[in-house]
Amino acid sequence: MATADQVIFFNEPVERQLGFAAMVKTGDLLHLSGILSIDERLSVVAPGDMAGQITRVYDILEATLALVRGDLSNVVNETMFVTDMRALAAAAPVRSKRYAHCAPPASTAVQVGALFFPECLIELQVTAQFRG
Repeated sequence: MATADQVIFFNEPVERQLGFAAMVKTGDLLHLSGILSIDERLSVVAPGDMAGQITRVYDILEATLALVRGDLSNVVNETMFVTDMRALAAAAPVRSKRYAHCAPPASTAVQVGALFFPECLIELQVTAQFRG
């Protein structure tokens, strides 16, 4: 179980309401909860558009990492949960461009029946490493 000093919130009121933290830091590892293509009002961004949702998810990821003085080069592992593997494959270049300037992380993609917000097509869970 995470301790209070390990927890980092991105949108604290929403996270507390739903019972999770956006990030938990353990040692030099940062564990990020699943990131969905939503805005601050919890409205889905780019419904039905995998490329648009990937763009939004990685925008959120980069903003989240910046909160702890990191960037995509810190990402060592990611798991993508998608509702349509073919749409993910077609939109893969959008993701690849995000890692064009650093080494890509270990990555897994899993097709699922649904995500927390039904209009979301992708949820991204990440582990990042920060060396002191």
